[in-house]
Amino acid sequence: MVMEIDMNKDSKFIDKKRRSIIKGLSAATAVSAVIPYKLFSAGTGPTAVVIGSGIAGLSAAYDLRKAGFQVSIFEKEKFTGGRMVELQMGSLYQFTHAQGVFGANKEMFVLAEELGIKDQMLGDHMSSFDDQYSGPFGSTDNGHGLYDPGSAGDFDFKTTAKIPGLSKETIAKLPLLMPDLEEIAATVDPCLLESGTEFDDESLGDYFERLFGKKSGRELLAYKIEPLSTWWGWPPYQTSRIALLSWLAQRKHFWQPRGGIGCMTRKLDSLLPVQNNTTVRYITPLDSYGRHTIHYLNANLERRSITPDIVVCAVEGKYLDRLIQDLTPKQEALARNCFFSKEAIVCWMLDEKHAPKEITQGSYIPDHPDPMKARTSHWAAIPRNNDFNHPPHIRFTLSRRHTPEFQKSDMTLEEFCWPMIKTFYPQLEKSHVVDIVDYTCDDLIYMPVGYVKQISAVLQEQRKERRGLYFAGEYVSGAHTGAACASGRTVARTIVKHWT
Repeated sequence: MVMEIDMNKDSKFIDKKRRSIIKGLSAATAVSAVIPYKLFSAGTGPTAVVIGSGIAGLSAAYDLRKAGFQVSIFEKEKFTGGRMVELQMGSLYQFTHAQGVFGANKEMFVLAEELGIKDQMLGDHMSSFDDQYSGPFGSTDNGHGLYDPGSAGDFDFKTTAKIPGLSKETIAKLPLLMPDLEEIAATVDPCLLESGTEFDDESLGDYFERLFGKKSGRELLAYKIEPLSTWWGWPPYQTSRIALLSWLAQRKHFWQPRGGIGCMTRKLDSLLPVQNNTTVRYITPLDSYGRHTIHYLNANLERRSITPDIVVCAVEGKYLDRLIQDLTPKQEALARNCFFSKEAIVCWMLDEKHAPKEITQGSYIPDHPDPMKARTSHWAAIPRNNDFNHPPHIRFTLSRRHTPEFQKSDMTLEEFCWPMIKTFYPQLEKSHVVDIVDYTCDDLIYMPVGYVKQISAVLQEQRKERRGLYFAGEYVSGAHTGAACASGRTVARTIVKHWT
């Protein structure tokens, strides 16, 4: 069942017309009012509108359509893919949020094989990618020397023991981690963090201090854990331990997909009816037939309203309480606790005359004794690379700890970061710069202590019985693309179970 109404007309007439349509219909026999041309994909089952065309929304829509549902996807942006997309930003074409995929993304790789793009999803280990192209897991300087901090998907004990400056006392305590990592690896799916609710009981910082003692715990946090968690903007003493331990326990790598990070969302976009430039304004409470009405602006900025059988809310969690008028207390509590970390990166595009001849770069821990290095997560001078469609440029990533300083300043990001990059690459002059790409953005959701328990409460409520509104996305699964994909596929299975 679906009802679509043009809200640009007289509101009293609309209300009267809508009431007259509903009056003679039962929940079992109601038929569509006005169905926009090509709004829904072919199917004879219930109608479903998925809000958001990130990997969660696309995955949910794909599986629902396979099950015979009539599906349409509303996307406010002119592009499809959400955080799993590549775009042209000035003269630089590249990822906009997600860079790599995690080897533990089971649902994502099953879907890739079904879509015939498994080879595109495979690729190089992220460390080898980053040795060449300015990513987070190259050599890190902690003030004692250079080392590889490893991947957030793998806690390698031998590599960790070789970190410069790590005391013998701390190295001797590393095996204390083994029992917890083995238990988490056996019981927790890092793509569905609800499975790790029992471990959502203390912060990373408190956990390592409790396990190793204050001195060794802080040492390991400074040299190993925070250099990993800082790339997601997760402060160790606020972040739930299961958020990172669920990855470390899997002993899986991250890698850059051969077909680019957007290969899966591009493929799904080609198969699904995505309505781009369609902005949802709000979703009203359910009616007497258990359905919600979506009020939105179409691509022509015309106000419209539609009442499908099912709404799947696959937007970023920060929008929930703005969009939905009747959140349950558990949903409202989750929405209030959904915040995003901020990432500040600036790239100076260079003319060919001043292009770097080879890659030079540096990564630093947040507690580095050099104040300039402590303000810098990573920088790189990158020559032209035609394979990646990269012009020569200098890239600078501001430390997460110091990003609030920039936000409170009256400076542009390139002005704020200029003194730091001049420290590391003194030959750079403003006259060499032909373009600047500033992509300061919301990055990933915070995962504070207690957040996974809130996820679990919302999902348990969602699974109880058939309903008209469902939630999918990283905000109810975990802060990475594999988790968003798993959430989309899982909610589709729940809907199919409820509605068929």
